[in-house]
Amino acid sequence: MRKLIFGIIVSGIAIYFLQKNFDISEFKRLEGKVNWWIFPLLILSNLWAFVPFSIRWFHLLEEKITFTQSFTTAIIGVGLNMVLPARGGDLVRLLMNKRDSDLPLTHLLSRIFLEKVMDLGAVVVIGAGALFYMGLGQSKNLSLLLISGLVILAMLVGLILVKYFLTTLQKLLFKSFSLIGKHSFYKTKLDHHLVEFSEFLQGDKLIKPLAYSLPTWIFGYAITYYLAGMLIGMPIKFPEALLFMFLGGMGVAIPSAPSGIGVFHAAIISGFIILGRDPGEGLVYATVVHLTQFLITTTLSCFAYLHWRFLHKK
Repeated sequence: MRKLIFGIIVSGIAIYFLQKNFDISEFKRLEGKVNWWIFPLLILSNLWAFVPFSIRWFHLLEEKITFTQSFTTAIIGVGLNMVLPARGGDLVRLLMNKRDSDLPLTHLLSRIFLEKVMDLGAVVVIGAGALFYMGLGQSKNLSLLLISGLVILAMLVGLILVKYFLTTLQKLLFKSFSLIGKHSFYKTKLDHHLVEFSEFLQGDKLIKPLAYSLPTWIFGYAITYYLAGMLIGMPIKFPEALLFMFLGGMGVAIPSAPSGIGVFHAAIISGFIILGRDPGEGLVYATVVHLTQFLITTTLSCFAYLHWRFLHKK
């Protein structure tokens, strides 16, 4: 409940500043410019984006579920993330995969942590590449990349400790939990999961999931950003779509109301400012991207859930 309240407050602040600085008449830009024939392509691009995403999750779970199960629950999870706070759709996806595979929930949690590390790393690499490709790599534009890079570095340090210094990490954690009188909790609830996580990081188990991380974003989500511009007669270049995707991804990472309303719009508008484009266009574009994503993913998730229920009834 606290996370939900905090998220609503963050979104409320973002919406307040947006409505203070932008006029609703900005949306008159859409009059007579909507290319409805693009909308079916937008639906297909959203479906396509789930393909590499689901293949990566399929390999992260070491093929303990089928690709169909991975694909179905991925759509359901992303759709629910649009309406549930604190990425609640990801938790639902884990619970559904637990039922499909009988894998322990802690096992699934460790895999989704890896998934988020890969996503963050891929988005930052893509964002940096887009900025430098378009000649926008000035210091004022790199602060978000620096912060994101530090987060990735911290995650990588944690993964390295688990993989190469497991014994030392176990001793350190045991002493830390002992100081607060929770050593038995660590030994019974956490230690064996830490060992299991370390074993997964050994060998070539990460190669295939890593190989699908960049395609998930470049050939998946970025296409939806590109098509959204075509939908409203506001053509954008593909490198610009990559930049907006990076900024949008970073925006929704901020704790906010369900589906990142407000913060997502502010992030996209900042991209238009970086590119020297009209921020009013940015508000319209961000709203269209957000609305189409919400409508398409939630609708797809309803169909995916019905399919999942049908399979389990059989």
